Amino acid sequence: MKSTLSVSAIITALWLISSDVCAHFLAFFPEKQVIDAGDSRKLHFPIHFTHPSTQGPLMSIERPVSAGYMVNGTRVDLTEELKPVSRDGKSSWQLSMALRRPGTYTFFTHQAPYLDPTEDVVITQYAKVIVDAFAAMGEWQHTLGNPVEIIPLTRPFALWTNSLFTGRVLSDGRPAANVSVEIEYYNDTGVKIPSDAWASQEVRTNGMGEFSVSLPFEGWWGIAALVADDKPITVQGKKYEHEQAGVIWLQVQDMK
Repeated sequence: MKSTLSVSAIITALWLISSDVCAHFLAFFPEKQVIDAGDSRKLHFPIHFTHPSTQGPLMSIERPVSAGYMVNGTRVDLTEELKPVSRDGKSSWQLSMALRRPGTYTFFTHQAPYLDPTEDVVITQYAKVIVDAFAAMGEWQHTLGNPVEIIPLTRPFALWTNSLFTGRVLSDGRPAANVSVEIEYYNDTGVKIPSDAWASQEVRTNGMGEFSVSLPFEGWWGIAALVADDKPITVQGKKYEHEQAGVIWLQVQDMK
């Protein structure tokens, strides 16, 4: 018997193939990156897994392994404060915190391994965002000790549109040369993307693990450094390649 595919099934398949052109990003950032006098002290950090430039698809994720912040050299664990939320019918999470004092806070979250069935790979991302509260202008180069991490060489907050951001990628604490770094705009403003090729930008680190990117539009930008784990990871009794990524989120603002 000859089988046929419905139009909707064909469209869905093409959409899934197209979506793979975009990068996976663990979205993790609050309402604002710079908190000024008069702003709310309560911050909310939605945690979801998606393709930022196309705003989808959204993927369900398990509870993050950890979350918290570092400030003035002190690490604070907020994992127990994580709350499950449903976002477009998918399992996501949220972290909320009230700032008690000025400071430059490195917020972080460690994703539980995610099995991507379309690429037959397991993805683990370590995301962070540096928030400056009340003009503290404190330490913004904290090293969290993640397997893959982006250390900013440019101050990672209070950035103007078209700023040049430079960072260094560390893999197991050492500078990582010739590593792929993907950049995507969190496109909640409806910017038109000409084609799939424009959805994600890519640069490579130099011999010192350094890279630079320009941020040409107001809003949030995700930068992810991708490093393949030397060892496979086992999920549900099957071994998969393991892709690890250090992610940093930056907010830029127009001069008006």
